[in-house]
Amino acid sequence: MTLSVPDSQACTAYDVVINQEFFQKCQTDPLFQQFVILVSLEDWKVLKNRKFLGSLVDQNIRTKSRPVIQELQPEFSSTAAAQRPEFSLLVEPPAGDPEFLIAEIKLPGVRSSRSLVLDVGEDRLMLTARPSLYHLDIFHPFSIEQESSILTVTMPVVSS
Repeated sequence: MTLSVPDSQACTAYDVVINQEFFQKCQTDPLFQQFVILVSLEDWKVLKNRKFLGSLVDQNIRTKSRPVIQELQPEFSSTAAAQRPEFSLLVEPPAGDPEFLIAEIKLPGVRSSRSLVLDVGEDRLMLTARPSLYHLDIFHPFSIEQESSILTVTMPVVSS
């Protein structure tokens, strides 16, 4: 609805927000729609002797429109400076139907798991070592059981 109001004059406007699913139900069920309208009108009768319920805040309506599409400046991505780590993907067993997909990722210089962010998706593996050290984002041709995945850490022992 468009209101035509001379400049600097106050007017009363009401915004009504309805959940999309609720609105769809009103559209598809005429009896439900009539029920909602009836209840709304009853509430109006109850409140019509009061100016408002709650608190009212003055709002200004912008008369000059902004462009609908705005170009945003790209934010600096910490993964842009990160390097892709050396990795390999192995299938177990090597022949026949695969039971496991094993990712071996070399992360020299990473001393703590606190700097790692690992996401195992159904068909994607993403690993980031912060700050800006490593970033790996790969898709693979298998469907993975994410909840059953196991993280294994291989640590070479220094001989004494």
